[in-house]
Amino acid sequence: MSITKYQNELDVAINGQIANLQDSVIKTRNAQQAIGFGKAVVVGTVGGTDVKNIFKNKVSVTYSADFVDSNSIPMSVQIGTATALTITPVVYATSHAETFAALIAAIDALAGVSCVAGTDREILITVDNATDNVTVSNNTVTGGEGQPTLTIAYTSTDIFEGVSVLRHGQPVTVGGDDQYEINDAVNVMTRGCIWVYVVATVAYGEDAYVYNDKSNTANQGQFTNSSSGNLAVASGKFKSAAAGTTGTPVLALLELNLPA
Repeated sequence: MSITKYQNELDVAINGQIANLQDSVIKTRNAQQAIGFGKAVVVGTVGGTDVKNIFKNKVSVTYSADFVDSNSIPMSVQIGTATALTITPVVYATSHAETFAALIAAIDALAGVSCVAGTDREILITVDNATDNVTVSNNTVTGGEGQPTLTIAYTSTDIFEGVSVLRHGQPVTVGGDDQYEINDAVNVMTRGCIWVYVVATVAYGEDAYVYNDKSNTANQGQFTNSSSGNLAVASGKFKSAAAGTTGTPVLALLELNLPA
C-alpha cells in the first residue's frame, strides 16, 4: 500500500520555546520541585540557586469585631494537601488586645508559619518558600455573646525569577515529558523572547503578569494581562496578540528584560 498523504503541519511554536535569535539571557537554577516548561518560576529557598513554582503563600485574616468574654478562636493552616497545622483554640482572656496577641503567638508557633498583626483586627499569616498553596480553615469563632466573622484574602510574597525554557528533545511532541523534575538544572530565561501560555485575551505591547489564582491550580504560573491577584513581570511585555482562557490557554510571545 502506497502512502498518499503525509503529516507535514508542524506547530508554529511550543510552550517554553525560545522565539527568535535576538539577544537572550538564560540562567541555570536548581528545581526545588517539578516545573513545567514555559512556566513562570520564582525565587526558591536559596536565592540565586533554587527556583520553584508560584503559589499563594500569604493570608490576610480580618475579624469583624473585637473578641469578647468566652470567645474561643481556632485556626488551622494547611499547605497543599499536607496535614493541616492546628492551634489549640485561644480562649478570651482579660481583653481583646491580649486575646488577639495570644492568637498571633499561637499561629506563629506553628512549624514553618509566621504570623504578625496587620491593620486593625487583621492578622497576616505567611509560609515562606511554600511549595504549594496555603489555605486557612477551622476558624469559626465560638462562645461568648457575640462571635466575630472573618474576611480572608490570599496573596503571594514570591519574587519573579524568569520563565523555564523548553528542554529540546524532551517535550511530549517528541515522546518525552513536558517538565523539569525536582533537582534538575532548570534553564531560566530572564531576557529575550519566549512562547508562553496565556489565560486571557492579550494585546501586543501589554504588560504581562503571572497568573496566580489558587482556585485554578493548573493555570498557576501561566500568564495574563490582569494585575488583579497576580504577580507583575518586571519589564515583561506581550509581543503578540492572543485570546486564551483558563479552560483553553493559547500561546503568546512574551518579551523579558530583567536586570542582569
